[in-house]
Amino acid sequence: MSYFLQMLLGAIVWLVANVVYVDMKRKGLRGFTRFAAFWAGTPTTWISFFAVTEGAAPELEAPEDDQGLALLEEIRRDRALRSGEEGEPVDPETT
Repeated sequence: MSYFLQMLLGAIVWLVANVVYVDMKRKGLRGFTRFAAFWAGTPTTWISFFAVTEGAAPELEAPEDDQGLALLEEIRRDRALRSGEEGEPVDPETT
């Protein structure tokens, strides 16, 4: 294997190890995979060791969908007006 390919493979392993380590630390997961990723990604994983809080994965909340429902109702009203059937909602699956 040429020197360039060895360096490229090493850089890819290093990058993947750092990403895996940070993700596992963020989620609070422990185990051999995290340990192996830490040592495969050294020395940058030392920075992540001190910078990333254990179990700091953000908990995402479902967005409010009030605007989406209002828009859907407006589209239905518009379709009903265009089709000449005022006041009767249009089924989106049939159009």
